[in-house]
Amino acid sequence: MSRLYKKFVNERVVGLIGEPSRIRNCTIIAHIDHGKTTLSDSLIAASGLMSEEIAASARLMDYDMIEQERGITIKASSITLVHTVDGEDVVIHLIDTPGHIDFSSHVTRGLRLSDGALVVVDVIEGIMVQTETVTRQAMSELVRPTLFVNKVDRLITERRLDHEKVATEIQRVVREFNAMLGKYLDDALLEKWEVSFSRSSLVIGSALDKWAVSIDTLKARAGRDAKPSNLAEAFVEIIRDIVQSYAEGNEKTLQEKYPIADAVLTSLVRTTPSPVQAQAYRVTRLWRENQDTPFVNALKRCDRAGPCVVVISDVRPDRHAGTIASGRVFAGVLKRARPLRNLRTEEIDKTLQVGIMMSRSRVALPEVPCGNLAFLTGLRGVMIGDTVVDADATHAVPMVALQYPTEPVVTYTIEPVRLSELSTIQEPIAEFAATDPSLEFTVNPETGEMLLSGAGELHVEIAVEKLARQGVNVTLGKPMVVLKEQMAHDGESCTGGSDCTSRFVVRTLLTPDDYQPEENVTVLAADRRSGNYLIDRSGTIDPLSDVADWVREAFVTLTRNGPVAGERVRRLTLVIEDATIRVEAPETSWRDVTQPLLEAARASMMTGDPLLLEPWTRLEITAPEEYVGVVTSILARRKGRVLSVESERGLYKIDAEIPVRESFGLAGELRTATSGWATWGAKSGGFRPVNAHQG
Repeated sequence: MSRLYKKFVNERVVGLIGEPSRIRNCTIIAHIDHGKTTLSDSLIAASGLMSEEIAASARLMDYDMIEQERGITIKASSITLVHTVDGEDVVIHLIDTPGHIDFSSHVTRGLRLSDGALVVVDVIEGIMVQTETVTRQAMSELVRPTLFVNKVDRLITERRLDHEKVATEIQRVVREFNAMLGKYLDDALLEKWEVSFSRSSLVIGSALDKWAVSIDTLKARAGRDAKPSNLAEAFVEIIRDIVQSYAEGNEKTLQEKYPIADAVLTSLVRTTPSPVQAQAYRVTRLWRENQDTPFVNALKRCDRAGPCVVVISDVRPDRHAGTIASGRVFAGVLKRARPLRNLRTEEIDKTLQVGIMMSRSRVALPEVPCGNLAFLTGLRGVMIGDTVVDADATHAVPMVALQYPTEPVVTYTIEPVRLSELSTIQEPIAEFAATDPSLEFTVNPETGEMLLSGAGELHVEIAVEKLARQGVNVTLGKPMVVLKEQMAHDGESCTGGSDCTSRFVVRTLLTPDDYQPEENVTVLAADRRSGNYLIDRSGTIDPLSDVADWVREAFVTLTRNGPVAGERVRRLTLVIEDATIRVEAPETSWRDVTQPLLEAARASMMTGDPLLLEPWTRLEITAPEEYVGVVTSILARRKGRVLSVESERGLYKIDAEIPVRESFGLAGELRTATSGWATWGAKSGGFRPVNAHQG
């Protein structure tokens, strides 16, 4: 395949990537099993990159062996396509993402690189919990949606609906989707972004049977007089023809009559803004500092003449290339053998190789201009979320940190299969964990116990399988939930220290949602995922000094050992209001700074009534009527709460929540108890006080 990809990129892609107006960056998002990867096969086949005969079954983007074995997508992967619209070739950088909640971080990273999202919805199941989660992420990133209502064939072959009822079901899903958009968009943007045939942002069809209907299909049927009423009649007529084709066993003719790739890709090109159009409004949200500088203005214009700016979305080790980083070029031109500066570490490294990712393959190029997705090698210590720029770029500021919808909630003790490897496996495990923002690896310095934390059971299991493929074999202990500590409200100002040591006046605050530090303060440390910030409002601490490093160490100690039970702390903002630094001798200087700060900070935290929290999961379970009682009984036994039970399309949708510690093995129990009839989705239910289920 790599030869085919190289030929395709050099012959069809290279000549287009220098024109941002002819580039589209899109991510496919959906609830699990709604048909993303099946759809992407047909889109890839249309560019001649795979046989149309095996499309919809090959799962080309699920190239990882674990994905093939388990039949699910566990990572984001990208490929570049070319599609012709109105006689003009357009490059489409397409990212396929997972639908399972445990791998939501891949969706977050894919959307940050994209300007458009292809949202796939199963018309039978409708808007599911993960549909809303990923769509909400897209809206927060200002990524414009195109809706593909999938599995319409099921309405015909399984539900046995006539053409009018099929049309009604499709229209209902579209209404629900637009209503969901209204929850996350202001009125002005909603008016522009509501999906409909008339806006070219709605496509319906069957990814499995490879047919789809778009606005162009309706216009072709309506003829010259394409008034709304005529288009509505054309829609019903087309659905009637499709129902008839299935009734006669001629459904294979539909892919020739209504080719899916042409309908979907044409709609994507027309709906998704080009990088020049999108960055004009997205950069304001992605780079919140120094909006009126040459650096940020170059980003807003997607300026080829500006400094090279690349945002890193994925990092993975490679035995030949070292570290392969991939991301988006927001400004300038990414070139081979060019020195780039990492704004997080301030380290400068030369790129060794740059180019375009094509699924699992890399196609090297001399340069990749702004507006495109790209890969690069040669950068040491680069991490997901980093912003790298030309070494001599001035006024450069990093992109706003990614906000993930999930954080580690499950922890396992791990041990090497062979005890002789105990001293050698910690480093490769730590390096692997650094490539996944939802994975944490820690070692107890006193006992040597190794802990691996992830977003869920499946997430950790997959991580262990990947480690085994790298030659790191470990066994998992029993799962444990990740407990956190958090203040109930803001604390009071407290003082620590004496005349013989440093003296601090600090206040601890409960970090609000979407917190952004004030411009007139110094941020000494920030862990945005946990919502922990160290702020110096005294103006007495030089951020580059040894004292600042000691203060940061004290803050890390504070957030890793909470005052209630020694658990990690979340949503803590520590504000240093006043500081007098005194050190008696070099050998005690570290303690003379850190101990008074910890004393004051812990005292302030206790006035904020800290709580011990545990994670919860929100569930949306769909099952036939005869299994509703079985499902609710299982949830009740596991200390869950049923929030609502509603009838939808002959099935019942159960909205519930459950403590994560009671969810281990839940999927298997539901599957067995309902003979496989129940389907479900999950999203984070946040953290709540331990034993909150008893309230």
